[in-house]
Amino acid sequence: MSENKVIPVRIGEVILYCKGLVIVKLRGDHEIGIEDVKEHVEAAVKLTKGSDFVSILDGGLTLDVSDKAMTYAAKHENKKWLAFAIVVRSISERLFANYYLKFKKPIRPTKVFTTPKGAEEWLRQFIPIERPVKYDV
Repeated sequence: MSENKVIPVRIGEVILYCKGLVIVKLRGDHEIGIEDVKEHVEAAVKLTKGSDFVSILDGGLTLDVSDKAMTYAAKHENKKWLAFAIVVRSISERLFANYYLKFKKPIRPTKVFTTPKGAEEWLRQFIPIERPVKYDV
């Protein structure tokens, strides 16, 4: 795949970076609500056309997620969504992400990273990723 496919969403964009790898790139300073999470998941499913996929959430510098949104993301059943990586860039984001892991107990493998490269390397165990991620996505 030579060109990324993108679906704009309310607070950013959902990008099919290559077959099987979806990046949710958030823009600006927004709280992620349950409707946002549903929109992100629907966009990922549409972009991957029903194939298996892994995803990276890159919240930029602010990651503020409602409790309902965290619960939905953690418990949403989709056999095609194999694993979830969260990229954090601040202490507050790390606190949110660790709370999510410890108390929401995601049903799919989920891990927190400080770089997209680390997330990508970990996700490779779940699905082949065709090319290295360029981090200006």
